[in-house]
Amino acid sequence: MRHQLREAIDETMAEEYLKALTLFHEYYSTDDIASISSTIAATGLSYYGLCVAMIEKKYKAAIDLCKRAIELQFYNGDHYANLSRVYLAAGHRKKALETVEAGLKLDPDHEGLLAARHLVGVRAKPAVPFLDRANPINVTLGQSRHAKKADEKKKKPTVKKESEE
Repeated sequence: MRHQLREAIDETMAEEYLKALTLFHEYYSTDDIASISSTIAATGLSYYGLCVAMIEKKYKAAIDLCKRAIELQFYNGDHYANLSRVYLAAGHRKKALETVEAGLKLDPDHEGLLAARHLVGVRAKPAVPFLDRANPINVTLGQSRHAKKADEKKKKPTVKKESEE
């Protein structure tokens, strides 16, 4: 039974969500999820939640599964990374970023969390910090700043190596 759970986790890590979801459904159909306390089963909840979000689009259930895994293993960065990806899939970018930041406070070098942070992206500070981000002044200045950066990237000449000439 544990082999099946390990396989489901591995499939999720390989982004084979449908195959993993099938394995998770079989595994967790025999257990009461609320009573799970073993380490591998708790880890499975986090990945199960990610699969539920990606395939079934049941974001509330997926969030609950990932949060349950964090309750059981608050120190595991994978759970925060998975919850962040679920929030992102659900369209809750701010919550995704908050979750990644919470995980990075516990484990600043966790590869999965660093990858999730890159996936979520980090917004620049508002141009006028004492105004709300949605204020028209901040929106306009932010769009202008973004356009300027995009132009700079386009104009930046590419440097050829001497071996290419």
